[in-house]
Amino acid sequence: MGARSIVLRPVSANGLQPDIMNATTSVDSDVMESALLDEALLKEGLAYAERNFASDKSHLVLDKKILKKYFDLRDRDVLDFGCGMGNTSLWVAREMGARVDGFDLDPNHIVVARELNRKFQIPNVRFELRNIIESPIDNQYDFIMLNDVIEHIKEEWIPGILDILISRNLRKGGAIFFSYPPWEGPHASHLQRAIRIPWIQFFPQPYVHSLIRQNNRKLVGSKDLMTEYMELNHMTHRKLMRYLKPFKLSRIFRYSHTKLNNFRALEETNWTFFPFNYIVTKELIAFRKF
Repeated sequence: MGARSIVLRPVSANGLQPDIMNATTSVDSDVMESALLDEALLKEGLAYAERNFASDKSHLVLDKKILKKYFDLRDRDVLDFGCGMGNTSLWVAREMGARVDGFDLDPNHIVVARELNRKFQIPNVRFELRNIIESPIDNQYDFIMLNDVIEHIKEEWIPGILDILISRNLRKGGAIFFSYPPWEGPHASHLQRAIRIPWIQFFPQPYVHSLIRQNNRKLVGSKDLMTEYMELNHMTHRKLMRYLKPFKLSRIFRYSHTKLNNFRALEETNWTFFPFNYIVTKELIAFRKF
């Protein structure tokens, strides 16, 4: 199959900028029929992804710290499922020496991921648009990560996706890693950049929907704020454990992070108990397949 252009709107009076033209000419036909990105969204996506990849102050700093603490991924095969705009894939390849395959359902994300790697030229990383339920992955991996992904998957898809990832793609002795903001926590709504109200998911929903409509905007991916919020599956630790129960896994660690962990004396405290579970900003948990 030949290459297809990415549809970029709007075009300025002087035409597309050179970096945008590069995006249109270098994306393969596996990025569906077309990805819809205007110049502003592409630049926003690249800036966001680069910040998460290169900065020590992004929201992924905790994930990076935990990955380095618990895993040696040098010369290991890694699957980044729901790789988004590629920042974690590229970081794991560059900083941990892994070979990384990044898969995502969103063509806009894959465009940004590939553009980011064209800038940084990280070897042993590839990005592919793929629905693994319709087209399962044949390769096996030493490590599979779902970084800020599990809470976005439709609930009816979760059992099938986990079965493919764990039973088919994860090698025996390999590890699978999840990180996500639990539904009880202050940032679970994914609205904090537009509506700075913690725990807003517990407010009356007509009021929440009204606020979202007032602040709604197109995201770099294929959705807007309202769609992303409505599609969240209200993931919690208990719910995730229920989905993982059928599989032969042993837990490597669970880390429930709150802002209290920023105090040195509380750095290693795990806030899994009531009422502190309601201030957990991120759950990080990993399992080994036996």
